[in-house]
Amino acid sequence: MTVDRIASRRYSELVDAEHGLVSRTIFSDPEIYREELVQIFSRCWLFLVHESQIPKAGDFVNVFMGEESVIVTRHADGNVYAFLNSCRHRGNKVCRVDAGNTKAFQCPYHGWTYNTRGELSGVPGYAELYHDELDRSAWGLVGIRVANYRGMVFGTFDPEAPTLEEYLGDMRFGLDLLLDQGEFVAVPGIARWQMDVNWKFASDNGIGDMYHGFWSHRSAILAGHTSGTGSTPTPAPAPRALGGFTLVSAYGHGFNANFLEDRQVDLKNPVAQWRLDPTVQAKLGPLRGRVNRANMLVFPNLFVNSGSREFMLRNPLGPAKMEIWKTTLVDKNASAEVQRAQARASNRHFGPAGMFEQDDGENWDQSTAAARGVIGQRYDLNYAMGIGHGRVVTDEQSPPRIDTLTNEHGQLWMYRCWAEYMSAGSWSELRAHHAEPQGTL
Repeated sequence: MTVDRIASRRYSELVDAEHGLVSRTIFSDPEIYREELVQIFSRCWLFLVHESQIPKAGDFVNVFMGEESVIVTRHADGNVYAFLNSCRHRGNKVCRVDAGNTKAFQCPYHGWTYNTRGELSGVPGYAELYHDELDRSAWGLVGIRVANYRGMVFGTFDPEAPTLEEYLGDMRFGLDLLLDQGEFVAVPGIARWQMDVNWKFASDNGIGDMYHGFWSHRSAILAGHTSGTGSTPTPAPAPRALGGFTLVSAYGHGFNANFLEDRQVDLKNPVAQWRLDPTVQAKLGPLRGRVNRANMLVFPNLFVNSGSREFMLRNPLGPAKMEIWKTTLVDKNASAEVQRAQARASNRHFGPAGMFEQDDGENWDQSTAAARGVIGQRYDLNYAMGIGHGRVVTDEQSPPRIDTLTNEHGQLWMYRCWAEYMSAGSWSELRAHHAEPQGTL
């Protein structure tokens, strides 16, 4: 896969990382969107499922990688497999339901049948019509490379992609902030809804936009909204320098985490009991042990919130539409009452009826609509907050971080890395030439 050098220069010009400027055209241009499907969604490691969603042999979930329909299965050998949901005969879907348990997938067009490892196991008329000459071993469903990080199953189409561990890199420090809080399983079912939104606006909010909360979510905060871990957001009359930190890492990932303030959490609340567990606190360490919640982005489109304990995948459906898939996590060792409380709190926070989700969706919808205007596109968006003041701290407490919370370092970092993906001709080029957080951002 190669990228024209003129196109490469074009993408670097659409994101001016030095001055914090991002062109609105990247949110509306159909040609750019098609290139994103090739350069990003066909290349990156993308979140598929939590392993607890397919615990038994024959279990499967039907998901998407970009715009590609993908089946994720647990085979009889205990391993997880993923493959395109597209029959190799005429291309039809071999699975049309969201999830279930099966021994095989059969195409409804001509009956080609595949096992849960994606192998072609049955062909009507194999002897009479194909004269025993069809090499079934060569015509299985198109396989997808999969890997697992602490129960999170990812897939990539690109055989040249680095290992999942290398791809996640220092972002694992953020994911562990959630995963170390308990032994998690997914609540049955995946909530799905659509928005008229470019996927990148949701991602740049997810990587750590603390600036908008004072305005966008003030009504929910004043109403006494409580997070999924038992803490209550603190209302403020205007933006101020809250305590916390920002972390960005290679390949576009990042998060910010705010520290707990006085009287912000009720430790008698059952969903906050994990904060009193010495084993959990030992895993988190002194820095993460002070955290209230973290908003995280695993590039390109997985939002993880440690407060409401959920994975939210923002799947692109075009330049101005996305579908969100929400998986809620609960501690499998908690009582049924606590699990219900956790799930309810999570749904109140983010989801189709979430108090914060409705605010965010309205904002992203408006930003996407404004990016389509021929006049508006002449004027870049400003992502310059904090430029030149983001000193990267390197010590034993964490991977390289910035000791401020309200800034736009994460968002600008994401777009800088977006331009790297869009410009690189291959993973080998991207691995050799990509940004690392150092010095001052």
